[in-house]
Amino acid sequence: MRVRFPLFMALLLVAVLTLFVFLLATDTALSVWQRMAAAPLWLQVAYASLLVIFSGVSLWLAWCWLKPAAKKAEKKSRAVDPLALQDNLVDSAQAGVDVSTAVAEIREQQKRKQSGEVFIAIFGEISTGKSSLVKALLPEADPHGGQLKSDPRGGTTLKIKHYRWRSPSGDAVVITDLPGFNLEANPEILEEARRAHLVVFMCDSDMTRSQMEQLENLQKLKKPLIIALNKLDQFSTAEAQAITKNISQQTGIDQEDVIFIQSGGREEVIRLLNDGEEETVERQRPTNIGALRNALQRHLDDDAELLEQLRDTAILMLASEKLELARNAHREQEAAELVQSYSRRAVVGALAAVAPGTDLIIQGLLATRLIKALCNLYETPLKEVEIESFIRLAGGRVKQMTAITLAITGNALKAFPGVGTLTGGMIHAVAYGMIFDSLGRAAAETLASRGELRPYPAVKAFEEILNENLEAGALGFAKIALAEKNKTGKS
Repeated sequence: MRVRFPLFMALLLVAVLTLFVFLLATDTALSVWQRMAAAPLWLQVAYASLLVIFSGVSLWLAWCWLKPAAKKAEKKSRAVDPLALQDNLVDSAQAGVDVSTAVAEIREQQKRKQSGEVFIAIFGEISTGKSSLVKALLPEADPHGGQLKSDPRGGTTLKIKHYRWRSPSGDAVVITDLPGFNLEANPEILEEARRAHLVVFMCDSDMTRSQMEQLENLQKLKKPLIIALNKLDQFSTAEAQAITKNISQQTGIDQEDVIFIQSGGREEVIRLLNDGEEETVERQRPTNIGALRNALQRHLDDDAELLEQLRDTAILMLASEKLELARNAHREQEAAELVQSYSRRAVVGALAAVAPGTDLIIQGLLATRLIKALCNLYETPLKEVEIESFIRLAGGRVKQMTAITLAITGNALKAFPGVGTLTGGMIHAVAYGMIFDSLGRAAAETLASRGELRPYPAVKAFEEILNENLEAGALGFAKIALAEKNKTGKS
């Protein structure tokens, strides 16, 4: 009753105020209406125009404020400063990071730049005629001095191969035959495409859904692309034009870069003999790659400087990404060592506690230091509030799991013969080791994935890690606790 009466009075007051405002607005509107009816026509028109403009602007502002946020455009590839990249390489190497893959990428870029060769990567599904196209472009080419194979069964390209070609204008060109088709499953193929100046995407007839997905991945490289549709003899001129227009509209690639070719190669056919029997024979397909030669030459003539800039930028980006991966791996290793060190300290601290409650003080200080050390490692600004919140939330989860954690810890200690009577200190020491291990791993995982310490996601990760590793963690920290106990001679 005490709650309902004030609530009733508040609702009554709101209703009265609403009614008063409505009556006041009505009276004002009627008064204005009467005055405007007696006013000159020009004043009526001006007043009405002002009302319309004011209403329109108000609605527009309301729409701008309330309309759904438009999806952010895909971020442009950030430019890489070569000097800044070199400084990062030096700093990372001095910090113990393995920078060999990034350095190798830069050396490869310098090597290709000095050679003055233009690298063209040919990419496509099995049996689209990549190897046959290389053979048509370079009849004598083979990087190993043997015969370039073209198998009608498909799939003859088993590794990345480079073939040198001299274009009609005298340009030194390296053709790269890329194996496979799934870029996500074969990152080395995507890397080689990024090192190229230009990419030729081969497919049969109109493009399938899987081919379109892979083409979209290649388009993200932001470099010139030529789509070469093989088996020109299967389509009429009108059909070829329709397919070209459709692909251009779907992909955004210029129609002049969507071409039809006939790469040649061999095919199996069934021949009917005079006696009525059939035999399977291989025959050479005709070759027609003039459109591709022209498209390649056009890019070499018109976009030479742009091709070089895009290639250099792509390789520097690739080196930068490899450096970042190396730094992340180094951080991950150092984070694991930090967590292991602090978990061991937690075990020792619990064994060393001499008065009830002192272990909580020791572990609280250690937990704070561990999180701060991880934040420093991941170069994340230290926020005391987030650290305290994370530790407090994690402590709440631990309280909910105390019984099962201690039970599993006790069972783990029983697995070691000769331990004798299990004391509360020993059990708590093992439990603290498990908790600290999960706490540190969760914090490191959150810092690595989010770039900051987010208490709630970190606590969720902590709970999952602790639950998943209870038994294995208990055995591992039981060994540590027993070793420390034997070292100090404490029971």
